[in-house]
Amino acid sequence: MEMSFWRDLVIVVWGLVGTIALVFISIIVYLFYKRTMSLLESADLVVSKVGEIVDYADKEVIKPVMQFGTIVQGIVQGMDFISNIFKKKEAEDE
Repeated sequence: MEMSFWRDLVIVVWGLVGTIALVFISIIVYLFYKRTMSLLESADLVVSKVGEIVDYADKEVIKPVMQFGTIVQGIVQGMDFISNIFKKKEAEDE
């Protein structure tokens, strides 16, 4: 057996091993991709649900609290305005 036979045999065997390894790695990458995509879809669903909850909380909780705060602020400003009027009248009377 000549040296060229062994050389060709090694080239063929390494080619087969490389091809099998490439197919195996491709399958692993594809399975990882499918699992990752399902996780991403699940995460998108969770994010949309959280967004809906935040919108609901904004409509049902935060806006009424802000309206109540605005009413209180208006009452305080009105009382301050009225007290300033009386203070000015007292200062003018003296």
